[in-house]
Amino acid sequence: MSLTDTKLERSPLAIHPLLNQRYSPRAFADRPVLEADLELVLEAARWAPSSRNEQPWRFLVTHRDAEGHAELLAALNESNRRWAHHAPVLILCMVQRNFERLEVPNHHAWHDLGLAIAQLTLQASAQGMGLHQLGGFDPDIARERCGIPDTVDLVTIIALGYPGDASALPEDLRVRETNHSPRKPLEELVHMGRFRG
Repeated sequence: MSLTDTKLERSPLAIHPLLNQRYSPRAFADRPVLEADLELVLEAARWAPSSRNEQPWRFLVTHRDAEGHAELLAALNESNRRWAHHAPVLILCMVQRNFERLEVPNHHAWHDLGLAIAQLTLQASAQGMGLHQLGGFDPDIARERCGIPDTVDLVTIIALGYPGDASALPEDLRVRETNHSPRKPLEELVHMGRFRG
């Protein structure tokens, strides 16, 4: 099974199928992510736009049962560790806090990381993979165990792999896996001409 095998159509509008079918899996197949496939996913992120072309994003990539993976798992909250250990790849997403050339804070760095992750997500989806972004982790543990300097902000951890069988999850997670989260209506998110609280 892969993300492109799903027939979800969550939006009633004709957005691209890769966007319409995307969800954040917790069930991962016992299938490795090949280096060539991972390189394409990371290359897609590399070509994201950024303020002053700074490209402030940094990714620490780990494979299950290889260097750094146990350290990132240890940094996850227990509720995420319950299922994320099945993902074949964990990626710690970070940003350089300051502009390299100006040595002043880059207030757009997190935004630019978001753009890079969006492109990474779309490429992974096109390749049949799924990913789940995790804010539930202890950055201090990750920083210490992975030797990350203080000049870098730790933002999220991504669990990446091929979607698996939801029936393998504990019951509470199985329900969440099959009931994909809804979205707020556009009317609540978009203001035309003037902000209308």
